[in-house]
Amino acid sequence: MKMVDVENVTKQAAAQMSGVHFTLSDGTVISNTDIAALESFDVVDVGSAVIDGNGDVIRGTAETFLQAAISLIARMEIESRAYTGDMRNLMVRDSEWGGFLERIYFDLGDIIDDPKWNLMENYKNGKKNYAHEENGFYPAKATAKIFQEGKPLLTPISLPTDQLKEACRSWDDMQAFLTGIQTMIRNTIELGLQSLRHMLAQDAAAVSIGATGTAINLLTRYIADTGNTLAAADALTDADFLTYAMQTISETRDNMKTFNSVFNDGTVPVFTDDDYSELILLNKFDKACRFRVKASTFNRDDLAIGKYETTTAWQGFNAGGTAQDFDFASASKIMIAADANNKLGLGTSAVTYSGVVGLLFDRYALGICPYKRKVTGNYVAYGDYFNEFHHTLINLILDTKYPIVTFYIADTDY
Repeated sequence: MKMVDVENVTKQAAAQMSGVHFTLSDGTVISNTDIAALESFDVVDVGSAVIDGNGDVIRGTAETFLQAAISLIARMEIESRAYTGDMRNLMVRDSEWGGFLERIYFDLGDIIDDPKWNLMENYKNGKKNYAHEENGFYPAKATAKIFQEGKPLLTPISLPTDQLKEACRSWDDMQAFLTGIQTMIRNTIELGLQSLRHMLAQDAAAVSIGATGTAINLLTRYIADTGNTLAAADALTDADFLTYAMQTISETRDNMKTFNSVFNDGTVPVFTDDDYSELILLNKFDKACRFRVKASTFNRDDLAIGKYETTTAWQGFNAGGTAQDFDFASASKIMIAADANNKLGLGTSAVTYSGVVGLLFDRYALGICPYKRKVTGNYVAYGDYFNEFHHTLINLILDTKYPIVTFYIADTDY
């Protein structure tokens, strides 16, 4: 098993995605106000201890809270809402994968002439001996890949004993406080997993555009098919274009059901039926289709696109503190840092793609599986507190032998 350190890139992705502050392993504090290129290629196969805030923003610790709560209070309310991030259709149960994978792919078999139904005609034409066909060897054409990279995510927490006992007015308060801490840990892990899901989706979208060539520019195709003129800046307000875009997405999804190698890396023909077809749409594109095409009568089944999920942004948004920070240019942008090893097949230079509105993929093409979870801990007698370490071992797969199609809106093709 190969372990890959993804702590810093996970924190960077989480900072861009949520607008909060994180501290890298070298002590650098990230306070993102703009989307920047990520080394997201490190997370895919072809965690990050989300620690406390920084000196600029007072976040405090559990001990800080406990010390402040020593004086008698009338009521204690513990924040314990569980966070569920987006792109959940990228998650894979550990029972489905169970660990690291070897995948074996089969090309289609041979088709040869069948003499059974025309023996006499063949005999007249001189075909009397079928020894070659009968005794010939027809091997199954197979290839294989091994996915063996592990990405660890570690989340620590310390619990002081005396302060905890003294601060809580009752055992119920203490139980609620401990439950809140455990929920915070789960939310932290979920934020880390969400960051990894977004980076996996970013990489997949970029690969479809820049490596396999399966991406579809909805705008240039619309102009070519209809003869209309339209700029990318006006596309989300044009009902005719939005109707065409939804029709194209629906048709592409149906086209993936037939055996072909158009939507993957071209190595083997595959098909994707409804049970394995997954679609993620950018929230701004989804809302434009809802309110500008179907208005209040919008119905997902009515549009025949099928099931899909939405995401606010592929990578992040500008954390400037205004509603305009969720603009289309930021939300639809994907930026991947330079990679000297060209792991994704995008070249060795940094890439930026804007206008990405959808990602259509086979269930086997993309997946993230937190297949090992474990909690370890120790008691520190010197300080009279307990440490807990929540370990999560994750496997991420980006498999281009299965269909991946990116939909984007741009004035020219990438």
